[in-house]
Amino acid sequence: MSLRSGIRIGTAIAMILGACSPASATPGGAGSVLSAASAGVCQAIVALPDAAAAERSFANVAHEALHSLAAEPGLDRQLAGGILEAMQRVEADFGQSPPPDVAALTSDLTSLHESADRALVSIGQTAPPCAR
Repeated sequence: MSLRSGIRIGTAIAMILGACSPASATPGGAGSVLSAASAGVCQAIVALPDAAAAERSFANVAHEALHSLAAEPGLDRQLAGGILEAMQRVEADFGQSPPPDVAALTSDLTSLHESADRALVSIGQTAPPCAR
């Protein structure tokens, strides 16, 4: 392997690893990653009554961001616990067969959204608007 090829491969690896880091997962850095927690839950609420679409939004946008928000060093542990408890309820809803009752799922997602927004505000982040 030539030096030039090695540099290209190293650069490519660095770019891939940088793209996978939490702070660069969405434009705007860590604050945007954290706000994705609220935005993703909002997307799930908007997707209702289609529970499958709501679950996709939750899993693809909100889930990891909610974990990141709950683990944020400056976040009060009680608020972090509220997020994790609300997430458990939503995950239990999605795990039901047949699909969950839409009213219960809406209630649990709304509670999770409120928990995420409270946490964001408490660490000085702006909770994104949710058009329902």
